[in-house]
Amino acid sequence: MHFKFKKFTIQQERSAMKVGTDGVLLGAWTPVNHNPYNILDIGTGTGLIALMLAQRSQAEQIDALEIDDDAYEEATNNFENSPWNDRLFCYHAALDEFVEESTDDFSDSEPLQQYDLIVSNPPFYSEDYKTDSEQRDLARFNDAMPFHELIEAADVLLSDKVFSL
Repeated sequence: MHFKFKKFTIQQERSAMKVGTDGVLLGAWTPVNHNPYNILDIGTGTGLIALMLAQRSQAEQIDALEIDDDAYEEATNNFENSPWNDRLFCYHAALDEFVEESTDDFSDSEPLQQYDLIVSNPPFYSEDYKTDSEQRDLARFNDAMPFHELIEAADVLLSDKVFSL
């Protein structure tokens, strides 16, 4: 099963979360008028939002994070098969691991990697109700990425480049 856009295709057979209205709208409505040099997509899933931002912007570097094995593989393949494959890279890591590695590598001679734009279609459920699919629960429930961790990571990783909406 795939979802075809005008300039790219999303393969989504293995990912728990398929292309949906919320992801398409976030990819279409995210402001890029401040011409970000680099973008970070946290919890990329199939890579939809990162791909849409690659199409809509001239960002030189678009990094994505994905914790789920299958979604990571699918996002990587979707990136490689896109017209912007030289600008897209997917890390197979949780947000807290990514932030820790980014700050551990920070030194006076090498500045911390920061991003001019950070996007996320985060897990939004916090209730105890779970489904029979561990993969889908990982994508939908904020156990693996609590909202406060997302805010703290943005505080560390977001550059000072100012833009107006």
